[in-house]
Amino acid sequence: MARALVCDICRKPTEAIVAKLYYSPIRRGVKSHHASYNRHLDVGSCCENKLLKGFNWRDRTTAREYHASRKNGQ
Repeated sequence: MARALVCDICRKPTEAIVAKLYYSPIRRGVKSHHASYNRHLDVGSCCENKLLKGFNWRDRTTAREYHASRKNGQ
């Protein structure tokens, strides 16, 4: 039997899972790493636009671009 796809944001059945979000808390004194997540959720196609427009997302940058922006005080 096939597993029903459910969006973890609205908790309703969805046609497709379009993203997976990981929660990786930052702890003082402990090195942070993307693989140290302790929670995750599936985003259905029903909530994709809500997720992208509801938060202040930034485009991914290279390490060189990131460090250059930090030197310029941005």
